[in-house]
Amino acid sequence: MQKIWFENKRTSDHDDLFKGVAEPIGPRQGDDPLKDIEQANGIIAGGVFYTPELMDTIPDLKVIARTGIGVDRVNIAAATERGIAVVNTPDAPSVPTAEQTFALLLSVAKQIKPSEAKLRASAGNYHGTHNAVELSGRTLGLAGFGRIARLVAKMAQGFNMKVISFDPFVHSDVAEAAGVSLVGSLEELLENADIVSTHTPLLPETQQMMNVQRFAKMKPGSIFINAGRGGLVDEAALIDALQSGHLYGAGLDVTDPEPAEPSNPLLSMENVVVTPHVASATPEGKTRMFVGAVEQVVQVLKGEKPPHLVNPEVWKR
Repeated sequence: MQKIWFENKRTSDHDDLFKGVAEPIGPRQGDDPLKDIEQANGIIAGGVFYTPELMDTIPDLKVIARTGIGVDRVNIAAATERGIAVVNTPDAPSVPTAEQTFALLLSVAKQIKPSEAKLRASAGNYHGTHNAVELSGRTLGLAGFGRIARLVAKMAQGFNMKVISFDPFVHSDVAEAAGVSLVGSLEELLENADIVSTHTPLLPETQQMMNVQRFAKMKPGSIFINAGRGGLVDEAALIDALQSGHLYGAGLDVTDPEPAEPSNPLLSMENVVVTPHVASATPEGKTRMFVGAVEQVVQVLKGEKPPHLVNPEVWKR
């Protein structure tokens, strides 16, 4: 019997998915967080960094499955070199993450956080000092036009917003069919958008892509949203852009590091809404991610090619 190592707490609700193929192993509360990982043939991965050194301690590992889209915690090159398949569940978190993205956008634009704080502090009338952003007619710029960004675009269009995107891997016909205009560079997007939302994977070339120069390219009074990865943003540069008044506000579901330190200035700014990387954490989203990851691990263990193979060259072997 092969073994599937579960990084995070699991229930027995879906044990039928791997019954007869593998048995579950993994740490329990209070255990070494990597307990029994060396026995694994398949891994259901969460927040652990799967380095070459860790992979070398798991001699019979065949597959690592990420419960979500991002695979930045898995060294893909090292996995490929060792013949380990890496899979993800790209469709599973799309809906809740898009909804959270737009919730952050609305919360910042409509000054929900400071308005509630003022009301709780006093019953006074703050109508005269409330300066929310009207979204109708504004331009939303999507840095990346993948699954989540396309859902966000539909939501924005429902608010009568114009949507533009920069994604060098998407054909203009695809964007135009969705009512979205592709621009030629990230800089062009930043210069023309009233709200910018990031939807790119975290790769070496996208690490801190939103830096001092790029925040300076954004329109004065614009809004920045990030529900992707904290590493996409130079947080010091973002803080400077907010404190200087160049940006109207920011909505973030991710920070770098995570969780955000209590002393992080972003947490004390009234024009910033921060949530703790929970965008995909709906019951429906969690189930889709978990089931999708387990199903693909079982497929690999049975010698069947999974649908979301991140390193397809492994299968060619």
